[in-house]
Amino acid sequence: MPQPGTRPGPVLELPRSRRYNRPVFREFRMKSILAPALAGLLFLASGAAAPAQSRLVFDDTTIEVVTAKKRYKWRVQQAISAAQMAQGLMFRKTLDPWKGMLFDFGSPVLARIWMKNTEIPLDILFIRADGTIESIGFGEPFSLRIVRSGAPVRAVLEILHGTAEKLGIRPGDRIRHDIFGTPLKKLPSYKPKSLRRQN
Repeated sequence: MPQPGTRPGPVLELPRSRRYNRPVFREFRMKSILAPALAGLLFLASGAAAPAQSRLVFDDTTIEVVTAKKRYKWRVQQAISAAQMAQGLMFRKTLDPWKGMLFDFGSPVLARIWMKNTEIPLDILFIRADGTIESIGFGEPFSLRIVRSGAPVRAVLEILHGTAEKLGIRPGDRIRHDIFGTPLKKLPSYKPKSLRRQN
């Protein structure tokens, strides 16, 4: 595990080397910082990042959460590159209840997340490759406590803390998006008044 302040970018495990029969790793770093590689793990948020990096550009996308009773849509930013994943929602003061960030790893990994330099409390939804929610964690502002997925996941969705509980979103519910092979259906979605924009 990297020491605080020496946070690397995503570390992904690649196929084993045929010659040496051991894992081969590709590591992305935001700066020239030496840190131990973590097999099959991906860290989000960066203790080495600076507010100037908030100028990174993120593409917007729409996701839909399907529960046993209702459907809910979010307009979220999509983090795909190492730089985008390292920055995430750091240094932001507010977050609309119907916005967030979707981290797309490209393939299933064991995800580990901390909240350094992240001021907004978050619900962290770990999502399997088939779009089902594997688990939901709590991101405490500025915390160095690691929030882990319990199994390999394709993506992570970060939304305002408390939203999942208010809407009854639970592990096993489904996220609809192109990356999961489940594009959005043209059906009405529900937005309760209690979660309208608060700022």
